[in-house]
Amino acid sequence: MLAAVAGLPGALTNAAEDLRALAVPRRVAVPAAAGGLAAAVTVLGLALRIGLLRVPLLGGGLIGVGDNGDAYRLFCTAGLTPDTPSRFALWRGVVVTAFTTGAKPCTAAPSSSATLLGLVVPGGPGMWSLTSYAWLFAGIAALGVGLGAATLASVRPARAALVAIPLLPLLVVSWWSRFLVSLYAEPTALIGTVWVVTGLLVVAATRPTQRLPRVVALGLLSLGGLVAATAKPGFIPVGGVALVCCALVVVRAPESTGRRRRVLTRLAGPLVALALLAGAATPVAEGIAGQDRSYGAVNAHNLLFTALMPAIGPDTVAQAVGLPPAAAAHSGEGFYWAGGFDIPGWTPAIGDRPQEAAATAHTLLAEHPAALATMVGRGLTATMRPQLTYLPSAPRGTAPEHFEGRTAYPEAGPQTAMLLGWLAGIGAGWLPLVTVLLGLTAGTATLLPRVRRADPLAVGLLRVAAGAALLGLGVVTLAVLGDGYYELSKHVWLGSYCFAVTGLAGAAAAVVGATARFRRPLA
Repeated sequence: MLAAVAGLPGALTNAAEDLRALAVPRRVAVPAAAGGLAAAVTVLGLALRIGLLRVPLLGGGLIGVGDNGDAYRLFCTAGLTPDTPSRFALWRGVVVTAFTTGAKPCTAAPSSSATLLGLVVPGGPGMWSLTSYAWLFAGIAALGVGLGAATLASVRPARAALVAIPLLPLLVVSWWSRFLVSLYAEPTALIGTVWVVTGLLVVAATRPTQRLPRVVALGLLSLGGLVAATAKPGFIPVGGVALVCCALVVVRAPESTGRRRRVLTRLAGPLVALALLAGAATPVAEGIAGQDRSYGAVNAHNLLFTALMPAIGPDTVAQAVGLPPAAAAHSGEGFYWAGGFDIPGWTPAIGDRPQEAAATAHTLLAEHPAALATMVGRGLTATMRPQLTYLPSAPRGTAPEHFEGRTAYPEAGPQTAMLLGWLAGIGAGWLPLVTVLLGLTAGTATLLPRVRRADPLAVGLLRVAAGAALLGLGVVTLAVLGDGYYELSKHVWLGSYCFAVTGLAGAAAAVVGATARFRRPLA
């Protein structure tokens, strides 16, 4: 698959020549060939990577992500029941891919994940395979990448290869792509992020006067941000960054056009940003309300006990929340470690008022910024392990079902001491923080007049790197603010993909800058 991506420019040239032989104009043939080829590489590459397709000598069987209990929130909305002896999917030691349909759907907060799942689950009783959901994700990813490649090729054919930046991490390793075979909200947010990054690349490789490419970029940014932000509250930062980027995109009409048209063209970015805000506001608010109803007390407990008590001091936090001094002895314990209910004073202080407890926790963090910095730093370190080996990858049928819900996995953060021991064993744990700092610094530097006069494509790619770094930092920060250290490695998983994109975009900017003298400027 790497060879296919590397051979994209040559294959693009051949495909364009074939279309031109059919009397298709070059301005249509080249983008069509680029988009079609990129889409084909995306869907086939993902299918091979996770085993949806099997080719002799190229990979093994199907891989996915086993349910830790979160998947129920999604598959119950479609009336699905796991087709296992136990009729459960959580902590079975396997990836449950077979479900029966026709059960009564549960009522849940609206989400883009549930909407997409509803597209592939038939009505009435029957059997359903999770692979159909994975094919849908692969197709949506291919649509975004293909559209981005076609748009880039309309500017300059070789620029279509830039779509390899968000695609390579998904094709080289299975750490992120295997989530496509799961019923979490993560794959929906991942595909939305792919669209957002692709939109940023189109902006980076075009100029404000190239109106159609910029409009396509706005579409990719807004739709990707909307899908990711409404997948679940933890991915709101993706929508927020997409909204800001849309507002900053500049589109200009020629001076020969009328004044009203020029003004409307300049407002294209802010108007799309407002549309994104309007479209996401209600589902995001309802998603947050649903999260609070189902997990408000759990999240507040995890934030207070796993993160704040060890960082600020058990007695200080207990007193601020209204817990008796004896509760401080449970510092570092996640909710599911002891259930929370055995902690003195837990029910009146947290169980009955989770929103107030969470607000107190955030106030304490504002008063102790060093504690917040420590939490974010540990979240960044956790992005070095996106493999999430504690979640099984083998589908049912290749491994027996068994219950393993009582197993304590350090990377899941059931106890802070266990998590810190796991983090200490991660080599180069400083790398994500350095990546974020370099990405944001490079992006900020492009605002300087001297840097802005450098090669436009290199400057644009540096801004893409900064945008991806901001995406990852936002995901990590919201993860620790929402649930403390509990299941930290999974909650920051999308951030790890964003940091991989940051590194690739920065490397591409360096290559483009080094070769600027050998390329003719964009007309």
